[in-house]
Amino acid sequence: MSKDGDIVFFDGECGFCDTVVRQIMQIDSMRHLRFAPLQGQTAARLLDESLRTPENLRTLVYLDRARKAWTKSEATLEILKRVGGFWKLALLAKILPVGFRDWFYDRVAERRHSIIHKANCPILSKDQRARILP
Repeated sequence: MSKDGDIVFFDGECGFCDTVVRQIMQIDSMRHLRFAPLQGQTAARLLDESLRTPENLRTLVYLDRARKAWTKSEATLEILKRVGGFWKLALLAKILPVGFRDWFYDRVAERRHSIIHKANCPILSKDQRARILP
């Protein structure tokens, strides 16, 4: 794994986002991906400032091994592609226009704080904590 690639950046203050990260960790059996909060040091070092603004905390950002940053529905699909296996079937969603996929993504993102509250998130396991970057 590249030192500065295959990183999923997420809103570290969002319970829904924490839940999504834990779900991705579970399906990433080959441990290809690492994770970092958009508010953290790793994001500050690797991501353009425009991806770290408060209004952009509503999206996952996936930084691949080539250091290309993907956002919203494209990030989600690229993450599932990287995880591989059965999850690659999600790439069938690419038949839908990106504008439609991102519109749907944005509707979920707008409601993310009301779906799962931060206080409801369980503690990460030792293995999961090891995959979280500062």
